[in-house]
Amino acid sequence: MIVTSTNTIEGREVLRYFDPISATAVIGANALSEIGASFVAFASQIPSGFFGGRSRNYENKLQELYKSVVESLKQNARSYRADAVIGFSVNIDEISGKGTQMFMITAIGTPVLLNEIKHIQAEAVDGDIDGSVIKHKVKASLIKERYTGIYSMDNATAEFIATSRLTEFVPLLFKAMNETGEDQEFKDRQAMLFRYFDFLDKDQAIAILYGQLLSEDLTGAQFKIISKAISSSNLIDYDQVEKLLAGSLLAKKAALKVLSLDKDWYSAQDNAYLQTLKGEGLLQLFPEVVTVKESKGMFSSCKEVWECSCGNSNKLDATACSSCTKDKRSFGSEELKSEAVQNLINRRLAVIERI
Repeated sequence: MIVTSTNTIEGREVLRYFDPISATAVIGANALSEIGASFVAFASQIPSGFFGGRSRNYENKLQELYKSVVESLKQNARSYRADAVIGFSVNIDEISGKGTQMFMITAIGTPVLLNEIKHIQAEAVDGDIDGSVIKHKVKASLIKERYTGIYSMDNATAEFIATSRLTEFVPLLFKAMNETGEDQEFKDRQAMLFRYFDFLDKDQAIAILYGQLLSEDLTGAQFKIISKAISSSNLIDYDQVEKLLAGSLLAKKAALKVLSLDKDWYSAQDNAYLQTLKGEGLLQLFPEVVTVKESKGMFSSCKEVWECSCGNSNKLDATACSSCTKDKRSFGSEELKSEAVQNLINRRLAVIERI
């Protein structure tokens, strides 16, 4: 979902304005060291004395709090079935009294419904060529030719790529997903780049993102960022999910992430597809990938063990590999598991059937 401080969105027409919405977080000054949140983008607005000179530790913590408030604002906007939030702003207020000191962070904006215009430029009309198209495509070719990484790019270039809607940048974006950086400048610029998918038509964004999830070249880093983009922009498509569930294990895990998301509306076709996954329908698509075999110790009789894909042997009743910590379906301890999504689908269908 696009969130912008401007009152318009380039190339998109506002069809409907909803009432302004807000999201608020209140935190005690003494609790800053205990929360995982930061606020780099707005730290300059806070008197340095409040945080002992705006230490990097506090800035990092506040940034996470800021992101949490913005995400809450997006969730509120989705309840209106809005496509974007315009007029976005953030306020930071101090609340003091009775020996306490707290800070209130409030994000506000106006949810809007956008049209679904197809961003197709008329490159040529009766033999005449649109000069702006040539200009942007030449600039795009130079950016691609000179690209050596996110660190070498300035913010203006990242913004141009994000808002260009030029498909020429898709390979560059997937390449950028594999880059890593720990400083805030890198993270902010990378986030700016991937706003590219917010500016595309929904159908086009779905085709590109799900297409890469089905690619044999899909990497773990791309999986995480694409899954986040699908979630953030609510690009849930069960037709594409069905294709993912027929693909590689990584593609199947991407499908689990999409199936865990809540749709704004469930069509009869959506419900029919979920019915195919009811009971243990989804679990059957994630069979155990271990090998059970007999193992004989030096002073003991034969016993059955299961061999993990990493090659380590484990006791038959062990739920996870003692070496790589993955379970029998090759899920790590922190990953979203098929059992959890199966349970969610069954509960979701039970509710639907009662409506």
